[in-house]
Amino acid sequence: MVTCVQQLQKRFVNQYNMKDLKIVKDTDVHQTICEWITEKRVVIGDYEDMKEMVLNMIRAGHCFSMDRDRLRDAMEDIAYMMNAEDDALKDRVLRSLEYEDEEDDEDYQDLVRTSTAPQRGPKRAPQRAQEEANEPEESPIEEIED
Repeated sequence: MVTCVQQLQKRFVNQYNMKDLKIVKDTDVHQTICEWITEKRVVIGDYEDMKEMVLNMIRAGHCFSMDRDRLRDAMEDIAYMMNAEDDALKDRVLRSLEYEDEEDDEDYQDLVRTSTAPQRGPKRAPQRAQEEANEPEESPIEEIED
């Protein structure tokens, strides 16, 4: 019975080409990608090469358990490390750094605006609106007499 189950499992794995999964978390994404490049002797000429390499890693069973933006940041960093003379890669990294700085600046400005705004008490409703609020509402359902 056990061998029958093992044979079925083996057939399933072979039929669907299942791989052993290697979970890659955001804390070790740079290290994992660099190890893959070294082990497989991958040549990264531009960002397209990096995308193709990551696809190969996924095909081999790597699961990137993180936000895709985080993965792209790591890919850009490593591609630039390997080709620091490439202006296109340098621009990609610079844009990502500027974007984060601008967002932080906007958050800071919003915080400053709200914390320095004069504090006011709650607005009082006009006398007429307050009286209307105390009156019972009419029912939107009409009663039909038989």
